[in-house]
Amino acid sequence: MDQVDVHPDVHRATEEDEEQVLQSLYGDPDPDGIYRGEDEES
Repeated sequence: MDQVDVHPDVHRATEEDEEQVLQSLYGDPDPDGIYRGEDEES
């Protein structure tokens, strides 16, 4: 587990186009800012 990124913002998009791609694939992020898709639970 020493190679896993545990930063709390690791799931956030870092580039504007990355956010656009995530939104097109998974829709809007949940209240926590995580892109989950329709079939995923929090």
